[in-house]
Amino acid sequence: MRRLSLLVHTVRHLRMTQMVSRAARVARMRRWSLLRTTAPMVSGAVRNPEFRSTWTGHSETPRAIDIANGRFEFLGVAREQPSWDQRDVSQLWRYHLHYFDYAAGLEFPTFRRLAKSWIDGNRRLAGDGWHPYTVSLRIVNWCEAGAFFAASLDADRAFDAEFHASLYGQVRFLAANLETDVGGNHLIKNLRGLLWASAYFSGAEARRWRALALSHLRREIAEQVLSDGGHFERVPAYHVQVLEDLRSCSELLARHGDRQPWLDEVVPAMEGFLRAILPPNGRLPLIKDTTLEAGAANFAVPSQASRFLPHSGFAVMRQDDRGEHLIADFGIPCPDHLPAHAHADLFSYELTVGGKPLIVDSGVYEYAAGQWRDWFRSTAAHNTVEVAGANQSEVWGSFRVARRARPSGVRWIGQNGMQIIQGQHDGYRRLSPPVWHRRTIVAFPGTWIIIDELLGEGITRASSRIHLHPDRSVDELHLATFGGEVRHERGWYSERFGAKRENDVVVLETAGAMPLLFGYCVSESNSVTLSARIDGGTPVVAVRGGLQRSIILRSDGPPRVEQ
Repeated sequence: MRRLSLLVHTVRHLRMTQMVSRAARVARMRRWSLLRTTAPMVSGAVRNPEFRSTWTGHSETPRAIDIANGRFEFLGVAREQPSWDQRDVSQLWRYHLHYFDYAAGLEFPTFRRLAKSWIDGNRRLAGDGWHPYTVSLRIVNWCEAGAFFAASLDADRAFDAEFHASLYGQVRFLAANLETDVGGNHLIKNLRGLLWASAYFSGAEARRWRALALSHLRREIAEQVLSDGGHFERVPAYHVQVLEDLRSCSELLARHGDRQPWLDEVVPAMEGFLRAILPPNGRLPLIKDTTLEAGAANFAVPSQASRFLPHSGFAVMRQDDRGEHLIADFGIPCPDHLPAHAHADLFSYELTVGGKPLIVDSGVYEYAAGQWRDWFRSTAAHNTVEVAGANQSEVWGSFRVARRARPSGVRWIGQNGMQIIQGQHDGYRRLSPPVWHRRTIVAFPGTWIIIDELLGEGITRASSRIHLHPDRSVDELHLATFGGEVRHERGWYSERFGAKRENDVVVLETAGAMPLLFGYCVSESNSVTLSARIDGGTPVVAVRGGLQRSIILRSDGPPRVEQ
């Protein structure tokens, strides 16, 4: 019964076009399986001689040497001579095998052996090798390889014909199987693959691929790139991925004298968003399904101002000259129709102090459904408030979300070196009694104050967690609290797929009749203390020590700070 409820509350957010597209794709896959449909091979494909590979050449890296010797390692898991449908690894591992991202840097004999093996091992339309996503990435890599190894292919006519017949068939397959049922970053990958193939091959069909890719891409950019430059899935890792995909498409078109101004303009907007959210050390915030492998670590981050990005929902409070950076998530968990990478993490935050992460998001660990996927997506795995042991959004399965927490009344104040972000969400309205959570974060240089209110009628209980980076200790928090009791537990931290470390978690617990007022302060010294009172029905939090402030939480307007 519960699973049915989750399914109903998930499906109601989907678009009709998504459901129709999904049903059609499932029907096609079943038909291919029943008929044992063979993979398309299209002879007579003509390469465009103007297409130039961006690869730089063979590289004697340990990875290239391992692959030449038949050893593959993805997501921290290594296998010797794996099969294309390797069963003792995750599906994401198999996807990496099918991508051929590792092909750049290989010598031609190794690439030839692997490509021939793939063609022979995937002659039916079945398995991970024929998922449109893996096809999209492989098309780009095989186009690059085809141009880079052009002379070797010309000298090996039999393999050249087979290779290009397979590649052309894969592109034709992709053009007929775009992931319009998923959309988001998957569809961007599909369109990038089509665009690459349209530049690599000559002929009328290649021109149709280009037109199809550009028409879809323009429409998707209008929806997927928000007015503040953020990607609409609101996941830093996928923002980076989509940015790199769009940048590479822009550069490809420019190389072929086919610039598209609407595409060229979106790249700097997305770069500006990335600079706005990154701390000075360039470490990507691990918000939602983000890992450090996403590749933003080398992105240049000049000094930035604190700001609120209203369309994405990220509040960034920073003092770059001091190495201080707090990013808080006050936006919707996901686009209504695309919940795949959402977590139950509304109002969670990460805090960098002294140029090093102190309070962190727990990360991802894996995408496979089960215990670990459930935990890393849970409210308890984030720096926010869990009420009555429940998740604020009903995350389930690998990529699904049923009822979602919705933020409202979000306010941003920045003045005189102080920043405040405040908002409320309704994720716990389904509980008995219903609960609304309001959080206020106040940042001064060297001091960060987190105030939580649980609003409603009746008695409830809650836990506010603070997850520390595994290399930082509780003593470095310089923590002051009010309105609850402190306990400690162990948690997990995963900044890369397949790898996790234990870390310290501080838990502030409270219980009683609502409204409940509780919170804490993290500071650079032990001198700060907090106390709270209700003054004429208005909550007031007094800050004493290095600061002498009163934070007044008004119900009819923005919070006010007085000396």
